[in-house]
Amino acid sequence: MYKRNFGTKNQIHFASENEYYQVLGYLAKSDGSTSIVWERNEEQGAWGSEGRIQIYIDDFPFIENFDLTAGVGNIIYRMNCNEFVENIRDDHGFIITGGNQDIDAIRNTVPAEYLSDFNRGLNL
Repeated sequence: MYKRNFGTKNQIHFASENEYYQVLGYLAKSDGSTSIVWERNEEQGAWGSEGRIQIYIDDFPFIENFDLTAGVGNIIYRMNCNEFVENIRDDHGFIITGGNQDIDAIRNTVPAEYLSDFNRGLNL
């Protein structure tokens, strides 16, 4: 479900619902430019689990929407935001494993008036 801002520090922010659904389309395409994971950091003694979007490309088209931190290894950027990761998992059927997304299942959660935005993100 759309919100203008996600995260306790507004780590992810959108100017409009159109932008939100375009980002969903981009994240759904599973082309290796991003992955979505749930890291169980508490198993290594850290505070708790983190929902994370990992970005593997320099020219991520939505850099203005995400407050990114440096990645590790082949991950160029990453974004920690449990609220957003839970949103796309619970409201839009994203798979939180770093694997391929079911584009049709996700598309079925998008309101008709935003399907062109979703498809635009999918085609970036």
